[in-house]
Amino acid sequence: MIKVLLFFLIFFLKAYSEEYLYGNILQLPPYLYAVVVSKSYQKMLVIKMEDGYPVVADQFIAVTGLKFGDKRKQGDMRTPSGVYLAVEFKPDKMLPSYYGAGAFVLNYPNALDKYIIKRDGDGIWIHGSQKRNPLFFSSKGCVILNNSSFNALYHYIKLKKTPVVIQERFVKLPLNEFVSLKNRINSFVNRYLQALLDVYTGDTAPLLGLYSSNFSSKEGTVYDIVKSYKRLFFSYGDTPFVHAVSRTIVYDKRDNGREYFTVYLNLGFLSGDEIKTVKKVLYITAENKKLKIISEENF
Repeated sequence: MIKVLLFFLIFFLKAYSEEYLYGNILQLPPYLYAVVVSKSYQKMLVIKMEDGYPVVADQFIAVTGLKFGDKRKQGDMRTPSGVYLAVEFKPDKMLPSYYGAGAFVLNYPNALDKYIIKRDGDGIWIHGSQKRNPLFFSSKGCVILNNSSFNALYHYIKLKKTPVVIQERFVKLPLNEFVSLKNRINSFVNRYLQALLDVYTGDTAPLLGLYSSNFSSKEGTVYDIVKSYKRLFFSYGDTPFVHAVSRTIVYDKRDNGREYFTVYLNLGFLSGDEIKTVKKVLYITAENKKLKIISEENF
């Protein structure tokens, strides 16, 4: 009897002591913060990485859409779930007083929204409010902070660099699961970089193998994408190279069970006899337990 009690005591102590991490942000350059919003909790977290793990640097009350659920179309009063970038800042002097201290414009809809999920709408912002305590679940789809919180958030956001993750709930992962997931996506990204190197030799099969048969993007099909890579990744005789100057990896878990991984890459590579750079976004999902690129775009 004592052995049984000891067993259960050890089991529960282990369970309660297991470390959980905010798992939406798997990788982030040390000079950036990430923003994660939970619609259910009406809360925003500012995340930074310490020793490779996400920690909360700041947090604010964040008001989202009047209607629950994920955004589907223009004017439905819902806040979209997804991963975005703040692409523009609008100061208060350019806006009606409703927007408070200013606004960050998000790149909704992104390629995943447009070509895979197939939803429309626009004008999703993070903005301030003159009200000290804006009413929960009261926006038209934007994310609203009071002016004090917005002014604090302003210092964390770098345009076209800071990821903004909007989810129904924060993703919490055990430490070992976080590490495993991070390693899995990094391994896939490394395969992608190697496949780009293979393009220099004329071998596009490894690159094609990384794409979903359901792939769609602004550029067209996967074959259109590969053609565009062939126009970029060639050499006049110099040793080719492809280098990821930085990478950001975000885990995007939807309420409908779908899982996506958004990867931001700042790539440097040889094109002919020139060194060029491109900022690439890959939208990745698992199909039959294998990771595949389902859409992509430049930013």
